[in-house]
Amino acid sequence: MNFYKRIMLLLLLIICFEVGAQTDPVLMEVSSVEELIRLTRTQNPDLKSYLLHVEKSNYEVKASKASFWPQITGSFGGQKNFELPTTPVPGDFFGQPGGTVDAQFGQEYAYNAGLNVSMSLIDWQSVLKVKMAKLTYEAAEAQQAAYLQLLDQQVHLTYYSLVISKQAIALAEKDLEIADSIASLSEQKFREGAMDALAVNQAKINSNITKQNLTTSRQHYQNSSNDLKLLLGLQVGDSIHVSADLNYELPPKYSPGALGPDEEIRLASISAQQAQNQVNIQKSLFVPKLSLYGYYGKQQFREDFGIDFGNNSWTNYSYLGLNFSIPIFTGFSTQNKLRASKMDLELAEYELNQVNLKFQIQDAQLIEEYHSSLINASLALEAFQLYEKNERLTLQKYSEGLISLDRYLYAFEDYLKAENAFLNALLNTYSFYSQIIPRIQ
Repeated sequence: MNFYKRIMLLLLLIICFEVGAQTDPVLMEVSSVEELIRLTRTQNPDLKSYLLHVEKSNYEVKASKASFWPQITGSFGGQKNFELPTTPVPGDFFGQPGGTVDAQFGQEYAYNAGLNVSMSLIDWQSVLKVKMAKLTYEAAEAQQAAYLQLLDQQVHLTYYSLVISKQAIALAEKDLEIADSIASLSEQKFREGAMDALAVNQAKINSNITKQNLTTSRQHYQNSSNDLKLLLGLQVGDSIHVSADLNYELPPKYSPGALGPDEEIRLASISAQQAQNQVNIQKSLFVPKLSLYGYYGKQQFREDFGIDFGNNSWTNYSYLGLNFSIPIFTGFSTQNKLRASKMDLELAEYELNQVNLKFQIQDAQLIEEYHSSLINASLALEAFQLYEKNERLTLQKYSEGLISLDRYLYAFEDYLKAENAFLNALLNTYSFYSQIIPRIQ
């Protein structure tokens, strides 16, 4: 009984150890957006599927080239002839000159074993199929590049959103400390009869606004942290710590010419090439094919069932042939498929032109909106810094008894509005910047 108890205890300890090992949280330290991008390139769960598609397409290219190599197969077969074929032969062989005799040749059982060899000499359809496989490989690479571009944009946006939220939390915590102290002081003065209810209410309003700002900033920070976990393939219990700060820094300007082509344009271009190649494949169905085939082996004939592996039991049997084939009539299917492929080509070229036009307009609009956001963010920063100075000056004057408390409360309210306006403008600017920076040439 003690033995079984020890076994159960050991199993329980192993299970607890495995569960504990699986639930150990991970703390990831990130110091820059560049480091975060490097991490997502190796840990993003969705990126693996694109890598596998590229690898698969590479093998498909290699498989398509197999048509250029000889095809060799080994074969072994046996045959029982229930009725031997009858062939008319000259009667001279049977002492009956001047006529023919129906003679049967062969034996009841026949066996053969050997190698079949075939090789295409002229086959434009196989050549074009290799090209199509290469285009499919290029398309897989372009899809991977398009996802990497989108991934970089998401990483930049989430990273800057998290950093700005962290900065907003620090400001809100400082503002809340001031707002709570002023609210407590105003209530005390109201009880003493030195302040009216209007000023007390304004102090409470400012305190509530700072609490709302702090709660909102913390939620934004948590949302950005969760988004980064998804991009990095982390678990719910894992955490990310970003040590970088923006310190009110604005990103640089970029001209429209600095943007590289969007990866969607490359994808549309490859689709048009695939459509053109498909037209060529359909045209190749009208072209003759030339192939070489041959056989080298042994054969054995017997009157009874069985098989013999003696030296003289098998006779050589081999041949070499050349096959030339040309399509004459296919029920109009080839012509209709060619017309359909031409329509696909026309559609692909139209979509390519539309994609080019779309990104020309969108890129110009993106740069314009980015420059406008830079101007607004710069003005909002200047206004925020001025309101911050006014808030400090009014607080100093109030502490010196030069102004009333309600005068400071209105200055603090204006400061909170300017702070929110600047943080929103800063996040808006970096949202445009996150779309631009992965495409900078």
